[in-house]
Amino acid sequence: MINESKLFDSASKMMEEGRGNCAQAIFARYGPILEKGKIDFDSCMRITSAFGGGINLTGNVCGAITGALMTLGLKYGESIQEVSKISTQFLDEFKSNNGSIICRDLVGHDLFDNEDLRKTKEKDIFEKCKKCVDDAACLLEKYFDELKTEEGKQI
Repeated sequence: MINESKLFDSASKMMEEGRGNCAQAIFARYGPILEKGKIDFDSCMRITSAFGGGINLTGNVCGAITGALMTLGLKYGESIQEVSKISTQFLDEFKSNNGSIICRDLVGHDLFDNEDLRKTKEKDIFEKCKKCVDDAACLLEKYFDELKTEEGKQI
């Protein structure tokens, strides 16, 4: 999936450079734009700090998904029906593309186990995490018209 968004690029680069976890890479990049300065990058980083590795390295729901769901909540959260509908669609599409929404299934390791976590670092398994961030960002951007400028180009 090709994406020319600068936000997509910066989320992807954040993961590539190890400057945050998967949830941070999504929420800290998209949250401040959607909230038009009401929430800043650093606050988003703190909010999502415990969501990497499938919620605090437990291997549960992928952090990229968690960050994306928080972002969808910012946009659509005033209506429980609307945020539920869009979140379900997002989850279905992500699962269809990746086979699961569960971190340990996506990376093939139990990140809560210190020995398994060490093995993932040796094998560079976190490339799979970057792919999940990229996929979540691509899906997420389908839902946000305000990420586009007047000329129709994405910011």
